[in-house]
Amino acid sequence: MTAVCIATYNNEPYIAQAIESVLAQVCDEPLRIYIGDDASTDGTAAICEQYAEQDNRIVYIRRKQNLGLTDNTIDLYRRIMADGCEYIAMLDGDDYWIASDKLQEQINYLRLHPETGFVHTAAYDETDGKRVDADEADKPVGDVRLRYNLYGVKHTNCTVLFRTELLRQINLDELEQQHFTILDYPLYGLFSQLTQFGYIYRYTAVWRNHTSVSHPLRLADYRRYKKERIRMWKWLDEHYPKHFHFSQIQAILWLSGQLIAFFREKMQ
Repeated sequence: MTAVCIATYNNEPYIAQAIESVLAQVCDEPLRIYIGDDASTDGTAAICEQYAEQDNRIVYIRRKQNLGLTDNTIDLYRRIMADGCEYIAMLDGDDYWIASDKLQEQINYLRLHPETGFVHTAAYDETDGKRVDADEADKPVGDVRLRYNLYGVKHTNCTVLFRTELLRQINLDELEQQHFTILDYPLYGLFSQLTQFGYIYRYTAVWRNHTSVSHPLRLADYRRYKKERIRMWKWLDEHYPKHFHFSQIQAILWLSGQLIAFFREKMQ
């Protein structure tokens, strides 16, 4: 069975499209859709509840209080592992898939490549309803252990599918205790030390580029997010010394460059 993991918070304008894009999948694996609603205050809950009532493949969990993206997602992972799902596909509540055979193609890839536990695809960036062909064909594949540094291995989270078994090989409790604001960078950094990565150069999903945790409008929030990325990098390097190449000097230079880029963008 394949699980689709959807973490959502106040995604009322988008969540129906996200769910519909999963329901449209044609796949030889049975699907189960896990939606973690992180105490949304808009109409997200009503939409999710309606879909869950109509389709018994949907497991809808509404949080009583906001947990944050990391804790919300890790709880979904624990439920998925307990239910015995073999694969996990990621989809944020404001993104959507555009290929009805996305899951099937990725599952076929992992079946053909038993040494690979993680596969992602190309994705469009969408801003104000306009799609941008922003992906690259030369993304790293295979053994990426020594290539996963501050920048990570370029991927778009809504395209990722991985073997659930990878989660059993890491300490989810320890990761959860870090309370990182985002999860994909540190989690996939850990995965990079456990398995090979696969990449399919095909556009299967759309990532909405709008204000979020990773794309804030205010300078203070932007700076806080970038410093958090450095904390994640350092944490990974502490777990696998010499594999993530943490450098305080490089971190300072990178943060300075990011802040300059932020100011330039706001001045345009």
